[in-house]
Amino acid sequence: MLKIKKENINTLLEELMKDYQVYAPVKNGSKAAFKVIENPDDIFTGHVKSEYSPKSVFFPQSEVLFEYSKEGVSIPEKKEKPYLLWGVRNCDTKSIRMLDKVFGNARQAPDKDMYKDPYWKQKYDTSIIFNFACNAPLTTCFCNWFGSGPFDESGSDIFVVETKDDLIFKGISEKGKELLKKLSVSEISDKKDEEAVSELKEKAVSMMPEVTDISALYEKLPKLWNEPIWQEISSKCVNCGACAFICPTCHCFDVSDEGKNGKGKRVRLWDSCMFPIFTMEASGHNPRGNSVDRVRQRVMHKFNYFKDNYGTHLCTGCGRCVVVCPVNLDIRDVIKDIINYELNKKVPADV
Repeated sequence: MLKIKKENINTLLEELMKDYQVYAPVKNGSKAAFKVIENPDDIFTGHVKSEYSPKSVFFPQSEVLFEYSKEGVSIPEKKEKPYLLWGVRNCDTKSIRMLDKVFGNARQAPDKDMYKDPYWKQKYDTSIIFNFACNAPLTTCFCNWFGSGPFDESGSDIFVVETKDDLIFKGISEKGKELLKKLSVSEISDKKDEEAVSELKEKAVSMMPEVTDISALYEKLPKLWNEPIWQEISSKCVNCGACAFICPTCHCFDVSDEGKNGKGKRVRLWDSCMFPIFTMEASGHNPRGNSVDRVRQRVMHKFNYFKDNYGTHLCTGCGRCVVVCPVNLDIRDVIKDIINYELNKKVPADV
């Protein structure tokens, strides 16, 4: 492993900025969001985890796919350096790898290739992710439910641990290891550094909530399709879509044409299955016209459909939806309620 004194971090970032377009958490009002930095001092360090996930780096909230006119179609040129993400936490590193399954290497079944999104791939494929360990997880974090943890290295290109005086770097992927070899401001870590990392890891793991066994979740969900539990869960939801827009793994989108006078552009925009109009058909029929249907769809997609297709739940336990929900509909409670639900439960009679 390598290390760098905190006093030399700006020098390191300036070196990285020569070859990469560096994204890091910056202040967005009172919160933190991932933006391109022009100066290392722009980085907002007063947070544990950014309030907004870095998925927008690769999957922007609004993205022009192409422009058109009477003369033809043109794709906007992107003459950019490779992307480098600094200060990412493992829940977000994991979410980006999940989204790459959808946009970068989509499939619905083994041996059946699907379309590879060029807009995603041109940004993602050459990117580098500096994944930072979480020394102080929040009370809303539950990544350990999904086999992860505050010091999970999986998915990282370079894994980073912040100690009192240093940043400790560990190359995980091949391109991460190659980049570490090129850094001129680092030195070899020693046994004392390893001991500091172990102490920080032990403390962070002890701060995590008790693990809930979710092994039954995937198998149980299809059996609950017509059960009254969905009315119970959805009765609280106001279908605002805040959970979907703050979620690092949600990836629903709409495509809109904007233009007039013979020219325009086609734009991809974030959307949400929680919105009533999301499944509205041209005939006027809406197969998910009720809130209960939309809530069921969201839960089924995250914990059943996505696992069918890609072998993993579409949730990293980041806890952002827990924080942002205006009616305190806690996804952790939803998961527990589903696991503990008694099949064929009777609907209480009206009094």
